[in-house]
Amino acid sequence: MISQFIYALKFIQYKLTSKHKKGHGIHSPFMFFLITKVLRKNIINDDLKAVLNAHKKIKKSKQKINYKEIGAGSKYKQQTSQKVSSIVRRSSITPKYGKLIYNLTCYFNPKNILELGSSVGISSMYISQADRKANFISIDGVYEKQQIAEKKSKELNQSTKFICGDFDEILETTLTKFDQLDLVFFDGNHKKESTINYFNSCLNKIHNNTVFIFDDIHWSSEMEGAWDYIKNHKKVKVSVDLFRMGLIFFKQELSYEQFVIKF
Repeated sequence: MISQFIYALKFIQYKLTSKHKKGHGIHSPFMFFLITKVLRKNIINDDLKAVLNAHKKIKKSKQKINYKEIGAGSKYKQQTSQKVSSIVRRSSITPKYGKLIYNLTCYFNPKNILELGSSVGISSMYISQADRKANFISIDGVYEKQQIAEKKSKELNQSTKFICGDFDEILETTLTKFDQLDLVFFDGNHKKESTINYFNSCLNKIHNNTVFIFDDIHWSSEMEGAWDYIKNHKKVKVSVDLFRMGLIFFKQELSYEQFVIKF
């Protein structure tokens, strides 16, 4: 894990060097519309408002759970007993990025979705709320966390299917449940080798319009190494660095480009 001080310096550097916040200077129509129609979208409809309210509610939860973490651990000191509110504040996506993945899901309209890392279900709620009828499977290694995720999903009348287990043991079997993948959200094991392995496994199910979203791409030197490998992969056409999240596109009609967009 990168120290909080170094992480803060990296964020400042990102803010100073990132560009195209409003789409100016972008020659690719695809990227221009992505920025103007998704990244800068500020409309909050009733569906998004419901998730934002659920997010706010769970962030105040006093429930405490005991669990054993699988993977690279949390961003802070690894614990076996933790308040749900602490998990949300320290490791779940913020409302800003929640709105982003909701808007991305609405814009690309994926029907087959996989999430690696349910945790307590914050990102799952945002994704599923965009299309409750999508074939959406979320996997996680911590049963106690995923139980909370499943409960929140049902409260919002979502139909997300949750599978619990070690990614290394269940990912390949889970992938057989899809003919193809339209959207994958990677937010589980934060080790370089594991992240690359999961990326390569999911590549077997991509098509021209598939979208990969990676969380915490600058969270550690290992994640930065994984992100560097992924964005330079021969099948990737466009990568977008939003500091916390990275977007990957495979559209063969696009020119190969790497963007660092101010978000």
